[in-house]
Amino acid sequence: MALIAVTGAAGRIGTAIRPLLLAAGHSLVLCDVVAVDEGVAVGGSTAPPGAGRVEGVVTADLRDIDAHVAAFERADLVVHLGGLADERPWPDLLAVNIDGTQAVCEATRLAGVDRLLLASSVHAVGYLPVDAPEVREGMPLPAPDTFYGVSKAAMEALGGLYAGRFAMTVVSARIMTFTDGPEGPRSLQSWLSAADMTRLVLATLTTQAGGHHVVWGVSRNTRRRVDLTPGLAIGFDPQDDAEIHADAIERRDPAGAPRLLGGAFADDDYRLGEPHGGTGLR
Repeated sequence: MALIAVTGAAGRIGTAIRPLLLAAGHSLVLCDVVAVDEGVAVGGSTAPPGAGRVEGVVTADLRDIDAHVAAFERADLVVHLGGLADERPWPDLLAVNIDGTQAVCEATRLAGVDRLLLASSVHAVGYLPVDAPEVREGMPLPAPDTFYGVSKAAMEALGGLYAGRFAMTVVSARIMTFTDGPEGPRSLQSWLSAADMTRLVLATLTTQAGGHHVVWGVSRNTRRRVDLTPGLAIGFDPQDDAEIHADAIERRDPAGAPRLLGGAFADDDYRLGEPHGGTGLR
């Protein structure tokens, strides 16, 4: 079984996938700028006896390269979830999402780890219409909807640099809507379950495809508008479907899904540089 180092381990995604990775038999090193509660798990669940274990907890700023080199030592994969997960002033996003990602990439290289999963975002392409041909087939170039989206496009560029220059396998996952369950019309298209996020981590761990790969972080939703082919090329085969929640969502909110991939982030009144109530660190 593998040793997986996770940045942003105290955040929403990190907290959700930790027990699933442990249950699959993998061991974890948990890294975050805030203290990580090792006992927190989705729905109060815990890993079964004989599963993997937490081998270390590191509290450090993302930009602390030395701390992360030590944390990543012996890891088979680094999963970079750390960062600001909402629109923020440009200096904050530059410091955390861009400088922080560069530091994590560098620490991964210095620690001798050759596999890296980067948590990009749909907001790197948020201005694209959901029915654009390049969305339906293949993987579109960046079209960010906010400063936050720009920071994720920069993350993907760093992934490409480190994959090419240092012969690493890097997956940039454009995560769409990560929640316990789909919550509105848009998420019927864009939901990513915790189980499928875990499948994405394990695909990055085991893929034989080298180089840099940009994939959609999305479940196999019936109403999905994006192409699963890039993910399938690295072995990411999502299984969950938001459609089982469709009737309840449509009764509660009959409005249709947004026209643009970025949803409200792409609205004219979504002002650049101002927080809009996102989920903070992840």
